[in-house]
Amino acid sequence: MRKTLLSLFLFSFLLQSKANFVTPGTGVTLTLTDLVSLSGGIVTFNGTDYIINDTVEIRKTDILNIAQNANVRFAPNTFLWVRGGATLIVNPPTGVTFTAQDPATGFLGMRIDTSNNTSLKKLTFEYAVSCRLSDSHIRIDDCTFRYNNNSSSTSFGNGAIALFRSSPMITNSRFIDNKRAAIQGGANIFNAPKMIGCTFRGNGTAAQNVPQINLGATSAGNDTVKILNCQIIDAGSVMTGGIGFLPLGNTYAVISNNLIRGNRYGVFLNGGANVNALVSYNVIDGNNIEGNSNTGGSGISLSGGSASSKQNTIITGNIFKNNLWGITIVGSGATLTGPQPNFGNLNNADTTDDGKNYFIGNTNNTTPGISVYNNSSDPIMAQNNYWGVGDATGVEATIFHKTDNATLGLITYNTYIPSPIQLLNFTAALTQSQTSLLNWSTSAELFSSSFEVQSSIDAITFNTIGTVAAAGNSNTVRSYTYEDASPNWQNGSVFYRLRMVDALGRFEYSQVVEVKLPPLNGFKLYPTEIPASRKVTAEFNSPAAQQVQFRFYSATGQFLGQYNATAVQGRNRAEVTVPAIGARGYVYVRVLGQGIETTVPLRN
Repeated sequence: MRKTLLSLFLFSFLLQSKANFVTPGTGVTLTLTDLVSLSGGIVTFNGTDYIINDTVEIRKTDILNIAQNANVRFAPNTFLWVRGGATLIVNPPTGVTFTAQDPATGFLGMRIDTSNNTSLKKLTFEYAVSCRLSDSHIRIDDCTFRYNNNSSSTSFGNGAIALFRSSPMITNSRFIDNKRAAIQGGANIFNAPKMIGCTFRGNGTAAQNVPQINLGATSAGNDTVKILNCQIIDAGSVMTGGIGFLPLGNTYAVISNNLIRGNRYGVFLNGGANVNALVSYNVIDGNNIEGNSNTGGSGISLSGGSASSKQNTIITGNIFKNNLWGITIVGSGATLTGPQPNFGNLNNADTTDDGKNYFIGNTNNTTPGISVYNNSSDPIMAQNNYWGVGDATGVEATIFHKTDNATLGLITYNTYIPSPIQLLNFTAALTQSQTSLLNWSTSAELFSSSFEVQSSIDAITFNTIGTVAAAGNSNTVRSYTYEDASPNWQNGSVFYRLRMVDALGRFEYSQVVEVKLPPLNGFKLYPTEIPASRKVTAEFNSPAAQQVQFRFYSATGQFLGQYNATAVQGRNRAEVTVPAIGARGYVYVRVLGQGIETTVPLRN
């Protein structure tokens, strides 16, 4: 640690000596235009772009506020330094771009030191070495970091965002085609970024052995890294993994509801009791791009640990699909002691470790069809998971453990097939306009995909009339609604059910609910006064399928026109168009059909 701090001090001194324009440090708020007027030519404006010709330092309590759309181009070996309590605010209407004057040469980037009020929004940061955060807990939202790590030197930072004792909140942002990691923190440096709703794609194009998100220790206490609702996909080289933790110190991490696909491996956790991780409700799919099962291809790979130091890692509710392995557990030493993760224990009161993982199509040439490989001497709990098959013999064939090699630990499992959706209630009611309003709620969803709303006139033959997207994963009550605007009232009732579909195409049906029209006595035509749309609604019973005539006459008996409606046997509800009538007064409608003969007045 002393060596790390000394290196940081020397690096800080060198950077300070390069700062050719320094703001006054008196609490002023500056704009890019102010930098042009104050910097003596270090910052210029050419009519379209702001040109940074040397390093710019925002000092102490000063604020640089960029509230307009702008392109800012940096010369080689220059950077923007937000230093010692200074603040950078980027919040344009559409976008701000920090880029290099020469993309082939690039620039150093941006350094933010001891700044908790900095906020970056709608910023595109490209062709730099790094955005380096030191002792800073800033907000980054709707930003794009691409084509960075533009130098073989890592002294400025080893990631598109390089962290040193920093915990930024990063939301709705994109990290694309950076040469090394998108987010990077040292093994022994406490960082706890929160990444929510972000996309990590194509990072690691330099083909180094690093993941797209590369982190170490989180804190001396219990601050937590959160990677939530993100996409970590399509790594930039066959050497690049998805998410990796290799801590020298304590790690607390929650990795939930992400799509992790197309990497060398999905998630890598190395350590013993210092690793405290919840990996839940992720889709971990096709992490096999290297194609070598000896060096990669795991959905989740766990290593480290000792006889007295086991990981506190819970793996629950994930889909492992089309990886070379689903989960690999790697022991070490003569006794093959290892991390001993928990991915399904029904024998305790804790409900966060109840399994619910799916293993589908994970295979490799060395051990075909093996979803879980326990290469440790530790017993592993793996209850309450879906193994792609429903019988004990089939499940056993997907697991490599003590029954295959007596030196390995036993994996305890069962053949449970979890239900994708826990339906709490399902109701349907008639509205005043005689449509059907359906409401339902769920208490839990596991990789739910959709609700297909189906209707029937006899409660036997059902047809899909609409689809409602499901939540995907949820452990709280979720509510849904659907309106059937045109029910088939042929028999006076309509029956409804839900076809509840999960991400694997499995489905279950709800109970059937019924919506009834009130009894129909005689013939109804409404409204009784002709509206501007000249459309009225007729409700009637028909003894057979037939054409029913609606003949319109004036009060003096003059024939005005006719409308024909197609009726079904049973109850009917038809929209009838009234012909144009000049004079005001009453119009008489003569209704004729087999078993139907009546006259109804309408007021014009």
